[in-house]
Amino acid sequence: MKKVLFMGVGLLLLTLQAEVFWRRPIDLPGSWQQAYTSPFESQGHQGTMTVYGTSDTFDQIENALRHLHGDSLVWMPGEVMAWALATDGKRLYRYLIQPRSNRAHWIACFESDVRTAPPPGTKPTRHQLRDLPVPAGARPSFYSYDAGNKAAVEISEVAASPEGVLLGLSKQLERAGWKPSPVNTGGFRMFAKGNSIAFLGAHRGKDGVTRILRLHKPLGMK
Repeated sequence: MKKVLFMGVGLLLLTLQAEVFWRRPIDLPGSWQQAYTSPFESQGHQGTMTVYGTSDTFDQIENALRHLHGDSLVWMPGEVMAWALATDGKRLYRYLIQPRSNRAHWIACFESDVRTAPPPGTKPTRHQLRDLPVPAGARPSFYSYDAGNKAAVEISEVAASPEGVLLGLSKQLERAGWKPSPVNTGGFRMFAKGNSIAFLGAHRGKDGVTRILRLHKPLGMK
C-alpha cells in the first residue's frame, strides 16, 4: 500500500542522475526518511521525483519547507492533502503531501529546471491515464509517468463529492474485473487485476473542489 500510494502520486522518468536532487539545500529534517527517488516526466518536462516518509504533522511539514525555501514557498493546504511550490531561481520544487497510516505523511518532491518547467498553474488539456476510468465531468489537473516503475498518476478535479466519486469509480473497476482490497476504507481505495494495481484517492479542498488521484502500475515494480 505504501509503495502504491506514491508512485508513490505517485506519482515519472528518463535517466537523470539521482544526485541532481541534492542540488537543493540538504538540511532536511531528521524525521524525513527518503523512501524512493526516480527520474520523472510531468506535463512535458523532465526532472527528479523523491518521496519521503515522515511522522511530522502538516504544520511541522510546512515549517520545515519554509525553513528550506524561505519566502519563495507557496503553501496550499487542503483538508487531508497539501500542495507546495518553491523556486531558488534555477530549480522548481513542487510538493504533494498526503496522509498515510498512524497520522504520518508521504511527501513527494518533484524537482525540475525552472527554465523548462511550465508556468505554475499550467494544467493538462486532456486526461492521459487510459488504463482506469475517468470520473464524469472531471477536469485533468496533473499527470506524471515514471518509466522506472511504469507508474502513471493523474489528478483530476470535479464538483461531485469525494464519496460519490470513489463509489462510482469503484463500481466501474469492479465491473471491469478489478478486485478491491479488503482494507479499503475512507478516502482511499486499492484494486488488483492480473499483474496490475490501481489506487484511488479523493478529497474535497477548502475551495470546495473535489480532487481525485488515480494511479496505475504493474505488480512487482517498486
